[in-house]
Amino acid sequence: MPSISAIASSSRSTSAPDGAATLGTVGDPTRIQWTRYRSAGTEVGTPDPERWAPLGFPAPPPDRPWIFGVVVVSANGVVAWRRRDARDDPVRAILGDEARLDRRADRRLMRYLRTIGDVGIGAQTVREQPTLILSPQEPGDERAPELYAFRVARGLSHHPRNIIYSLYGRVPPQHPMLTTPGLSTIILTTPAGRAELTRRGIRDAAVIVEPLLEPGGLARAHTRLRAEHGVRYIACEGGQTLFGALRAARLLDEVFLTTTDVLVDRAAHEGVLTTFDFAAEGATLVAEGRLEPAGVYTFKRWRFGGTRR
Repeated sequence: MPSISAIASSSRSTSAPDGAATLGTVGDPTRIQWTRYRSAGTEVGTPDPERWAPLGFPAPPPDRPWIFGVVVVSANGVVAWRRRDARDDPVRAILGDEARLDRRADRRLMRYLRTIGDVGIGAQTVREQPTLILSPQEPGDERAPELYAFRVARGLSHHPRNIIYSLYGRVPPQHPMLTTPGLSTIILTTPAGRAELTRRGIRDAAVIVEPLLEPGGLARAHTRLRAEHGVRYIACEGGQTLFGALRAARLLDEVFLTTTDVLVDRAAHEGVLTTFDFAAEGATLVAEGRLEPAGVYTFKRWRFGGTRR
């Protein structure tokens, strides 16, 4: 795959008190200022140095993709709950006011991370979000041609491939992930799920069938993603049940974690899910960031050890 050199920006590194490298403030007010505690890997560059600081990634393992989670949590660690109806959206509630600079920064970070490789998500989220497309520019977003140009310049497809994890094949056949021209979809499912996909008339998407409930089966599915489809990096956007399964199979390499200032009343919801206790899991904090000078969200990058190589 062709490589692209990191695009130079007007930021500069200074020495933080603990010896970490801190990127100086530059450009757009939604540009996250990252403090890097250790190398994250080779920088991939940035589509626009005024908006995004360049991030680094290691080479993926030889037989599977590098998988990084992209998660938003409340100030007290809540990631989701069981919806009462279509209007009860945990992610929107946790993110808070759409006009806030912090929220715009989180959205832009997610869009940037969709330029790294391909993007994965659980089937429940697909069902709950009937207009969702996992691409650097979603319907209704600000125009972002530079994000697509950044992908293409690095030898990637215009759109990232949308990877759907579905145990039972309950994927809506008219969902835009399956009907958008130029968008390729890969569905990871079980034998029972494959039969349901066939019953629903879903034939154009690529399908990988493995016993996904078993850690070994989930691992084989990702080996096949690499071998059969050339998938090298997956930005996995959840949900938490999927993250837990990937972690149990030692496939989740790291997590980009956005923590907002919203406090969720856990007693007001059923089926509340919380994120990992990263310190207890033995994860390493690679970097953290915020908006300067008055950001209230925190952006952290946690890397797990002991994953499959």
